[in-house]
Amino acid sequence: MVLAVGYFVPGELSYSILTTETEREKPLKQLEKNLKSILNGNPVSSIPEKLKLEKAIIKIRKEIKQGEEKLVKGEGKKEEIWRNIIEHKKNESLLITNWVEKWGKKENAPTLLFCGEEFNKQLMREGKSGNHTWRAVKDYNIIDFGRAENNKLESFQKKIKEIYEWEENHRKGKIGNSPIIWFKNIDKITNSELKKELSKVVDPNQNTNLGKCQVERFFFVLGKSKKVEEVINLSNFILVATTSTTSPQLTKELQDKLKHVEPFFDKYFWVIFLISGGLEIIAFLLLIKSRKKSKNKSLRHLEY
Repeated sequence: MVLAVGYFVPGELSYSILTTETEREKPLKQLEKNLKSILNGNPVSSIPEKLKLEKAIIKIRKEIKQGEEKLVKGEGKKEEIWRNIIEHKKNESLLITNWVEKWGKKENAPTLLFCGEEFNKQLMREGKSGNHTWRAVKDYNIIDFGRAENNKLESFQKKIKEIYEWEENHRKGKIGNSPIIWFKNIDKITNSELKKELSKVVDPNQNTNLGKCQVERFFFVLGKSKKVEEVINLSNFILVATTSTTSPQLTKELQDKLKHVEPFFDKYFWVIFLISGGLEIIAFLLLIKSRKKSKNKSLRHLEY
């Protein structure tokens, strides 16, 4: 039974674990959960300022919905309604950004570690929504240490800077839809300096300040882009590390910084194996006993 499950559904199981663990880290998911609780009459926020902000987001969403309904019904002036909807959506985005900045960042959120080639495959898996295809991790957010060019300290530092500066990553992080940075095949790192640098990057106590950079950012208030100096801070990202084998050889320093997410069947393999094995033995013995009874009945019948 255990072997059958492990053989037929390893991909689906790995994909489920990945999506569950990474989605729960997103501040936007927590916000949506809080808003749903308020709508159900069971607010979870105990901080008055936080609850007030969440109620303001609900109010503005209702106004957006009312405006969209008016457009569908053909009520009022179309251009004016559109202007109001756009304005409300801008305000909603600002409120969400405010919420994420104040309460959305998880303190000391660990880097998730998934071991085995199956997880590498599932992170590359494409999802579909209608005609649109998507992937959990964008190509520009992947650092594959299985490639020689990525096994250099300077290349790694440059890549981290580029990922942080990427405008789409910045935009998603601001609204709590944390993008994933994927450190692929970390067990294939051969450079000792690179191992130390990775330990620093995956450490939540250190990765909020990885140096400064000049970056071009778009400001809605100004209506244009402007170059500003920022501190490289990875707290708005979800960090995921994978290995090419299920039992990798990693340094203790690196292991201590990672949260190893074990699949259920790996974690409790021997318990499940012993229970299922015991049940199979009991079933086998009962079957033998049943056959013996049946055979004895047949013999007695022949004697008569």
